[in-house]
Amino acid sequence: MYGEIKQVTNYTKKVSILAFVSLISACGANDPGLAKKIGITKDQRAAIEARICSYDGNDCFLPIMVNIEGGTQVAVVDALPGEAKYTACGACHGAQGGGGVGPALAGQTVEYIVGRLNQYKAGEKVGNQSNLMWGQAAGLSDQDINDLAEYIDTL
Repeated sequence: MYGEIKQVTNYTKKVSILAFVSLISACGANDPGLAKKIGITKDQRAAIEARICSYDGNDCFLPIMVNIEGGTQVAVVDALPGEAKYTACGACHGAQGGGGVGPALAGQTVEYIVGRLNQYKAGEKVGNQSNLMWGQAAGLSDQDINDLAEYIDTL
């Protein structure tokens, strides 16, 4: 019995070593870093981009990309200034302004939103949840308030 266990152990070691060696030797051909090391021409890069574009299914994301020496850089698309600031608002008012814990903001005018935020910033009681909004509006600048109102107007 001891001899059978020793045989199985030796077999397991041999199989493990063989699997490990196979994995190591296969890595070179599929190394993602290898693509960065090889030099390709601009024509080759354009052919690759055209091939990727054919699978995109939309108008193709490549027109917003700019080729630069040594790589490809994605162009930045400007978002509305209030969009990033609205992220905190979305927790209560909904990502699309449809409401939730807080009231719906979608459909409100810029003037309404600016007025309400200024009232909250001043510490005025506007409704049942004013105490929640006082802390939120306290740190907003006039520019922040205008940016938020303009973004909310697009919802």
